[in-house]
Amino acid sequence: MSFSAEVKNELCRIQPAKACCALAELYGMVLYASVLSGQEIRVYTGTPRLSRRILSLSEAVLGETLPWEVSGGEGRSSVALTDREAVKKLCARFDYDVSSQVAWHLNGWHLIEDCCRGAFLRGIFLTGGYAADPEKGYTLEISGTHAALTREVSALLGEMELSPGCVRRRDEHVLYYKDADRIEAFLTRAGAHRAVIRLMEARVIREMRNRINRKVNCETSNQFRTLDTAGDQLDAIAALRAAGELERLDDTLREAARLREEHPEATLAELAALAEPPVSKSGFNHRMRRLTALAAELRPEKKEDR
Repeated sequence: MSFSAEVKNELCRIQPAKACCALAELYGMVLYASVLSGQEIRVYTGTPRLSRRILSLSEAVLGETLPWEVSGGEGRSSVALTDREAVKKLCARFDYDVSSQVAWHLNGWHLIEDCCRGAFLRGIFLTGGYAADPEKGYTLEISGTHAALTREVSALLGEMELSPGCVRRRDEHVLYYKDADRIEAFLTRAGAHRAVIRLMEARVIREMRNRINRKVNCETSNQFRTLDTAGDQLDAIAALRAAGELERLDDTLREAARLREEHPEATLAELAALAEPPVSKSGFNHRMRRLTALAAELRPEKKEDR
C-alpha cells in the first residue's frame, strides 16, 4: 500500500467531533471531487473506505440517504451522484444554487472554527490529495479542476500558516508542498497523526543517512588530498636522493624524508607523532615544505645541464 493510501485510510477512520466538522469534511470532498458540476458529482478513488465515508457523511449531513452509485473493484472505484435533484440538494447544503450557472467559490462561513478547518483539510486530501513516500522525497499535492476555488483554498491555507505552492498541470490546478515541515503541519491539522510519525521517522533516517554520506565524502576527499600531497612529497624526496642532496641535509629533514617514505599513506599529524622527539603537525609540515622547496630548486639546474 502506498503512503498516500495509508494516509487516506487513517483519515477515513476519524470520527468527526461535531456536526459542523462532518459538514466541513464533506464540503472539502465535494469541492475536490473528480467531477463537480450542477449535473454530477463523481469521485474516483483507490481507497475502499472512502466510498463508504462519502455515503455515511452525506447521510449524516443531510439526514437522508442520497442515491450514490458505487462501481468498480478493489483497485479503483467510482462514487457518483448523478440524480439532478440529489445533486441540487447536496450543493444547496453548501449554499450553491445549481439550478442556474454556478461559480465554484469557497464559502468560508462553513469554515470559521479551527476544528472545521481541520476537517476541511481532511476532506480535500481524501478526494484531491496525494502524498509521496517520505523515504523517497517530500511531496504533498491537492489537485482540483476550478481555478478560482484553488486560489481561495490557497488563501485559506495561508491564513492557517500553511501557504502552499501552486501550479497548473494540464486541466488541473495543483496546490503543493515540498517541505517536510509544512507536510507534517498539514497532516497534523487533518488528523493523520500516524502518518506524521512515519514521516518524522523517515525524515530522521534520511537526515542521518545524508550526514553519514557527507562525512564519508569529506573523509574520502581529505584522504585523496593527503595521498596527492604525499605523492608530491615522495617525488621531491626521490629527486633529492637522485641528485645526491638528501644525505647532505640536516638530521631533522632526513628523518622527515625517511618517515614519509616508510609511511606513504600517513597524515602529517601521524608522521609528526612518529618523529624523535615528536613534533607538532605544523612543525612537521614545515619540514616537508622545506624538502619540497629544495627539490624545486634542482629543476632549473637540470635545465641548464641540458
